[in-house]
Amino acid sequence: NYLYFDGFVVLMGTDTMAYTATALSFMLENLGKPVIFTGSQIPLAEPHTDARQNLIMALIFAARDAPISEVTIFFHDKLIRGCRSTKVNTGELHAFDSPNLLPLATTGISIKENEHLILPPARGVLRVHTRMDTRLLTIRLVPGFDDKILRHLIRAGAESGTLRALVLQLYGTGNAPSVKEEFIECLKEATELGILVVAATQCHIGSVMMGLRALVL
Repeated sequence: NYLYFDGFVVLMGTDTMAYTATALSFMLENLGKPVIFTGSQIPLAEPHTDARQNLIMALIFAARDAPISEVTIFFHDKLIRGCRSTKVNTGELHAFDSPNLLPLATTGISIKENEHLILPPARGVLRVHTRMDTRLLTIRLVPGFDDKILRHLIRAGAESGTLRALVLQLYGTGNAPSVKEEFIECLKEATELGILVVAATQCHIGSVMMGLRALVL
């Protein structure tokens, strides 16, 4: 039904909305129409619910003459890129944010777009990718962790074929326990076993800078 509609609004619970929007961002190649996720912090049946405003604005963005044609989340006066979103608050109406990227648009008396962030029109026909490899593991490192646990996970995953990628959430700009030889050997073994190792930062703002190094115990 893609060709029959100008845009799509998806209503769902907030706990996994950022994950779903992120996945769909990569599943819909050459997307030429807006796909907007929204929901509410307060149930729709409550008199003071935020669902009405979120839904109305999501519908407005989906039906505009100059739509933002990508997967997004509209929540509490902000339209944010789906694959850059995260849930940041469980007790306030400002539930979602994209800490490392400005909102695509904000609403108030008028709609204000950050035009320099808007993607160019898609080229080619829509392609939907439904096969996703979920054989990955994300580990958030903490000081003092046991290297033996990581080594066991890598070996068990490689032997069973259930681990294809390892995402490590590291400190700061991507610093790892570089003075722990066993940890470095774990990563070397993972790559030799054909496991993709990806470095990410635990920080909400900024990025990994592999050229910078620090001694971390």
